[in-house]
Amino acid sequence: MAEYIPPQGVGRGAHLPNIQATYIDLHRLLAIFLASKEFADRIEEAQGHAAELGNPLFRLQECEADEISRILLSLAVTARAVDDAHDRIFELAAGPCGTLCRNVERPDDTTDLELREACNKIIHANHWHFDMEENASGRSYLTPTMYIYGSSQGGRGWKAILDVVEFAKQYVNTVAAMRGVAR
Repeated sequence: MAEYIPPQGVGRGAHLPNIQATYIDLHRLLAIFLASKEFADRIEEAQGHAAELGNPLFRLQECEADEISRILLSLAVTARAVDDAHDRIFELAAGPCGTLCRNVERPDDTTDLELREACNKIIHANHWHFDMEENASGRSYLTPTMYIYGSSQGGRGWKAILDVVEFAKQYVNTVAAMRGVAR
């Protein structure tokens, strides 16, 4: 049996992303956060009232957290693969996309959350919370900020505050540039 190397795949490294598919995931991620208030505004039933369970928009809004989790994990793994393939170029090219507290027992000791570290925190998170606000009717909706929690190998707890919009911008500027298609 002979190994086949397709001509269109020559020079492509392992596990490098389809940038258009990555853009679609980033668009979906931002769209979920940015549409959350619109969904909340269109649900007429009182929050917590049994009637809201029958509202189709409420039922659709319930899937936000699962889809955000799926997209973030996929994006984080993809970005790490690109960064590893390019000798950790993100350290030079990517800017901050949030704030990192390496020790939750010292909450005032923070640093910028860089793209690679944000991806690490997403991959290794124990849990996360969303930032919520309320509309004029008192219904909660997501804002594009996430609080990601985990612990280091030594057991020390950490907290990352992810600015989802800045994460998407840094991702596009850095990951796309590494693939040679920066716009």
